[in-house]
Formats: sequence, structure tokens, C-alpha cells
Amino acid sequence: MRIIGFSISSFKGKLDIRKKDYEQFWIASPVMMWAQMAQYSTLEELAAIGASLMSRDKRRRMATRKDFDTYLEISPRFIGRNKCHEALPYMTENTDSPPENTLFGMLKDSGLGCPTANYRVNIGNSYVILDMAYPDCRVAFEYQGAYHADPAQMRIDAAKRNALQLLGWIVILVTADDLRTADTRHRFIEMAHVVVSRQRNLADWNRSWAITS
Repeated sequence: MRIIGFSISSFKGKLDIRKKDYEQFWIASPVMMWAQMAQYSTLEELAAIGASLMSRDKRRRMATRKDFDTYLEISPRFIGRNKCHEALPYMTENTDSPPENTLFGMLKDSGLGCPTANYRVNIGNSYVILDMAYPDCRVAFEYQGAYHADPAQMRIDAAKRNALQLLGWIVILVTADDLRTADTRHRFIEMAHVVVSRQRNLADWNRSWAITS
């Protein structure tokens, strides 16, 4: 059967379908959909899709990391299965946007070590969550999406940065332009290397001074 505007393909992975009480059709589960997208997506895109399904926003959160691991473990071979396994280490839970997951992957592959996503820093009786952080040297990376341009949000962000600076944190703001091309990504990682290396050297010096003093 041929339907104009549609193409039909087969999928050999484990059948995992669901239907809510109010829905009329059975549909692929979020994790099965992710697996089906593997043959049509780059590794970075596949990781971003997976991370989006594990969003920090409970309204958009549809899966956990264990769901992905389990599906691949029990699923027979299918086109893109190896890519799914490659994407797993680049999928972060509880992020707020796909660019944050892209940032995680860039830093992970930069030689600086794997950053900690959604790192919590206690400030007095409250706390803040950092998009990506290297706690060993107190360097944080905060992705600046469009909503950060809202005046009220700008005031909140400024207060957050000031509070972090008092605790010795360096906060690097990341924009879409930093992630846009291979050249801008390269320049961004070069800058990140300078800042993180400098802060690590300073942290090492402080520790050495504390031991000898």
C-alpha cells in the first residue's frame, strides 16, 4: 500500500507501545521512538533527543536513564543500535534544553574531564543549580537561552552570579553563537581550557600553601 506523502519502514527493535486512556491509537513509547530516530540522526542529535526525554521539567519528562539502558539491553539488533549505545554517555538527565546537553558533550570531549551537570551549590539557607560545573576548581558554565533576556530573569541571574562569585566561583555564560559552528565551538573550548586550567592551577597552589603553612 502506498500513501502519498508518507513512507513506511520496518523497525526490528523491541516493540514497546502504549496508549493512554483518553487516546484512540497505540503509539511507540518515547524510548522506542528514540531508538527509531538513531538511523536518521547524528550522534549529537540523538543524545539531545534522549536528554530532552529526561527533562528536569516534570511535564516534559517521559523517561529515565534506566529506561534507555533497559530497552537496549532487551532489544534485538536494529539499525542504529550501536549509535544508541554511543549516545548514552552524552545524555544528561534533568537538563532544561537540548543546547545544555550539547554543551555537556563539548566539555566532555574537550580534554578538561567530564563536567557535572545540574551541580547544586548551597548559598546560605538556599541553593542554586549550575548547568555544568567543574567543582574541583569552581568553574561553572551557564547556557543563556532566550528567556534569560527577560528583565526579571536578568535580575535573578545577576544576583545568582554575584552570590557565586563571593564563594569563589567563575561563571562562564554560553550562548547559541558559541555552539553554532565548528569554528565557534573551537574558540569556545580554547577559552574554556584557559579558564579551567588557570583555576585548577590556582586551586593546586592554594592547597599546597595550606599544607605547608
